Amino acid sequence: MSGSVHKRARIVILSLFFSAGFLIQNTASADLILSAPPRESVEAGKKLYEPLAESLSQLTGEKVIYRHPENWHNYQKRLQNDEFDIVFDGPHFAAWRMSSLQAKPLVRLPGNLRFVLVSMEEDRKITEPKHLVGKTVCTLPSPNLGALTLYSMFPNPVLQPEFRQVSGGFKQVAKKLLAGECRGAILRSSFFYKKLPDSERDSILVLKESDPIINQGITVSTRVGQKSQSKMLKALTTSRGKQAMGAILKRFSNEANAFVPARDEEYVGKNLLYDNTVFGW
Repeated sequence: MSGSVHKRARIVILSLFFSAGFLIQNTASADLILSAPPRESVEAGKKLYEPLAESLSQLTGEKVIYRHPENWHNYQKRLQNDEFDIVFDGPHFAAWRMSSLQAKPLVRLPGNLRFVLVSMEEDRKITEPKHLVGKTVCTLPSPNLGALTLYSMFPNPVLQPEFRQVSGGFKQVAKKLLAGECRGAILRSSFFYKKLPDSERDSILVLKESDPIINQGITVSTRVGQKSQSKMLKALTTSRGKQAMGAILKRFSNEANAFVPARDEEYVGKNLLYDNTVFGW
């Protein structure tokens, strides 16, 4: 009887030993997950980011897989659960991950982001931001940086516009304003000055332009080793990585040839995603 018990005990111990070894091996060889906000469809996301994932896999010797988050709710939850290892998104997301998850900023697009608060030129009762209090202002849904910038312009909850969330990008926000469906709108300045037709822009009054904030960039989780970080930094900030980054650069910074190194201090004060205080976060 005693021998049978000892035999079973040895089997259990050996099973636990091999299971632990299997788990350690799997953890050590786990894939790195690359992701970005769901601003485009799953197929469009693959075209943008899969070339980067493949390039980083070859560069680091670690398997990098692009994963589309499907929707903003999933993106929010997966960010908060620290499920992504390499993330390309806005500085407010990056700053939140840095302060909450000890993520590391790696590279960013050159230049800055700005937003303009606008109304219609013919709307004579709206000539400065305070005139929008109690009025409808169209914006992309939070946690878009434009939406958070808009909210920061009206910090007093008693003296705020009625925020109307519009899906479909800044083009749709402008369309709602021009159609008279809102008295004001928040638009990215590059869209307003470079993409709106002159005839439409001339009919719009700029009430306020936001302070500049650093451009979108890539952060990495604590699971990405220092050696891999160094290789990625070198490749993404030179023309060597242009082929893999081409679609991303064309979409978000058409005049850029590569990313530039990101510094920790650039993100100080950029965390606009204070837990439980921002719509949708």
